[in-house]
Amino acid sequence: MLLPPNLYGQELNFKDASDLLKNLELKSYYLRDIVHLIRSISSLEKQGLFATQGVWNDEYFKDEELIKHPVTGEKISLWDVKVDLTYQRLINLKHLVDHLKATDINNQPLQYDKMCAGSIDIAIRPEGDLYVWDGLRRSLIALLKGVRYVLFSVVQHPGHYSEKQCRAKEAFAFKKRNGDNEAMSREELYKSGLAFLNAKDILTKEVLTETKIDVLKTIDGTDKTLSGFAEFEDSIHKNKIEPIHLVTASRIVRTSWKDDSTISSYVICGLGKYIQLLDVGALSWNINVTGEEASCDFIPKFKEYAQNHNMSVLTKNRLSNFGIETISFRIATNVIGNLSNIQQYELAEKLGFDEEAQKQLVTTNNIK
Repeated sequence: MLLPPNLYGQELNFKDASDLLKNLELKSYYLRDIVHLIRSISSLEKQGLFATQGVWNDEYFKDEELIKHPVTGEKISLWDVKVDLTYQRLINLKHLVDHLKATDINNQPLQYDKMCAGSIDIAIRPEGDLYVWDGLRRSLIALLKGVRYVLFSVVQHPGHYSEKQCRAKEAFAFKKRNGDNEAMSREELYKSGLAFLNAKDILTKEVLTETKIDVLKTIDGTDKTLSGFAEFEDSIHKNKIEPIHLVTASRIVRTSWKDDSTISSYVICGLGKYIQLLDVGALSWNINVTGEEASCDFIPKFKEYAQNHNMSVLTKNRLSNFGIETISFRIATNVIGNLSNIQQYELAEKLGFDEEAQKQLVTTNNIK
């Protein structure tokens, strides 16, 4: 069961259930267990969003409409289907409830609609387990509305496939079906890519592991979550900030805003950019940057700054198309400080700003 022992058999409020669903361990679950958790939400039960528990509309589709199990020849029930959350989207309870509340063209409760739902894609793994690889939300809606036997599209994995190979094939199909039309967020694309061993996503995870900051529960052993994942990913793969500098930057930021559970990727990337300029000798000055408290000249400055400023102070009002570079300049001048006008202009130039933007940055900074 999904419910912790102390909550089993109790009614749940919406927030508690939503938090449980968002924080499920990335592994396989029976759909029926997820349905049981959702049915435990007393407020939704009172709104009449669910079919009567234990009462099934097993004649919703005629037997001749249904695809039978290729091995057993029996009808396939959603009650026996699992979901592999290593590549699926996290279950957003609010979105699910919005669909449960949906009305039809006549403003009547939509229930489980044949035309809107279409068929649900499932895969049969060699050990016989059934997995929904596309249509998780529709599957949950069907079960909550009392429908077990629905239209399926069924594929069977080769008998010699390992669990990892099955997962990889399903994850790849899931990404092609959902990600290539931009319906998935960058975080979801990254998580799905890990399941089918995409090299880009594996590298991203390696860097995140070193930063000790999580994205969609893919990084263990940390209570820090990254915001602005797309910027972080682009900094690795497009803007070419070296991972070692992003790791050093993350260590400084985590140490300075130690009580914050969410860490801004913009601040990490902005600091990483500045560290990289110092490391390659692109600037006429040098500062000791290790990320270790005992030997890093940045950390005391950042800790002092963090006592009176949120990370958002550094990230707001960024110059268009130069967001990371704007933050780099602010970190160098407002957090670390001690830069002359000449050095400020030099930094702005090395960061790629044109003459007009350089003047704007330096002038604005001096007024402050």
